[in-house]
Amino acid sequence: MTRASSLPLALPLAFVSSLMLALPAAQAQETASLSQMDLLSREIGLGIGHSALDAQQPGAFTSGYAAGGSTNPDDAQGSDYNSRGAVLGYGFGSSLSAFMGYAQGASEVDGDLGEARIRSYFLGAGYAGATHGVYYAAALYMGRTHNKLSSPSSVSGSTDHNGRLLGLSLRGETMLKQGEAPGTGIDLVVSGDVLRHATGNYTLHHIDAEVENRVTYATSMRLEMGAPMRAKGGLLRPYAAYVVNGGDQPDLDFAAGGSLGATDLLSEDQVAVGLGFEGGCGFGARIEAASDFDGTEALNARLTYRF
Repeated sequence: MTRASSLPLALPLAFVSSLMLALPAAQAQETASLSQMDLLSREIGLGIGHSALDAQQPGAFTSGYAAGGSTNPDDAQGSDYNSRGAVLGYGFGSSLSAFMGYAQGASEVDGDLGEARIRSYFLGAGYAGATHGVYYAAALYMGRTHNKLSSPSSVSGSTDHNGRLLGLSLRGETMLKQGEAPGTGIDLVVSGDVLRHATGNYTLHHIDAEVENRVTYATSMRLEMGAPMRAKGGLLRPYAAYVVNGGDQPDLDFAAGGSLGATDLLSEDQVAVGLGFEGGCGFGARIEAASDFDGTEALNARLTYRF
């Protein structure tokens, strides 16, 4: 009797046990999918900000970038991402400049758990100058984002919503050791970025859930050392850099109650190597490869033309 009566109890207990084991994995998939917009808003903001810093000068200028990489968070699925964009602006004689830009990005969560896309039009202002051997530049920009997530209903469902992105990019450059030719030697570049991405309430279709408004902050600090040298037709600059990315990703709160902790896609340290070129006709280019200490890699390129 004892053995026979224990069987009906064992079945529901086994079901509950398997459900409890599966729940954390399902939540990790859901948060990894929903957190992609935090990563993509950072990528397009950094792309626009650094493109604007590259190109500022008196007169007309344009600059564009393309970047891609991967993530490997400890507690969720990784993703592959890419972004690209361009700015067009004009520098006034008072060191001030104005620019407009467009950028878009996309990411795919590993295991076919969702595809996220973002795009934005930007308006911005810049300031650049030099004092005591230090060249400095700043760019302040803002834009509305259009965010789209296509994800299975078993993960997080799909959504299509808008947001607002505000960014500030700063850069300072100085020559540590002057070479024999002007503009050559050993130089140091320090830059910093702060990005704010705000989204209002939006509905996750197919699962009929509403995520409440969020404000995400992303930060980046970069220390770069280069060795510019004369090359045929311009200046060639190999460099190495150390980058510290961080941010604040609040929980994903649902209007009906409950919340999920966001997947940390913003915090990482990277080492990077790259090569830049400045031509005498207003053309500039650079390409860079970066990696964090978990082996995930990123690649980006920027082109600049000053009219």
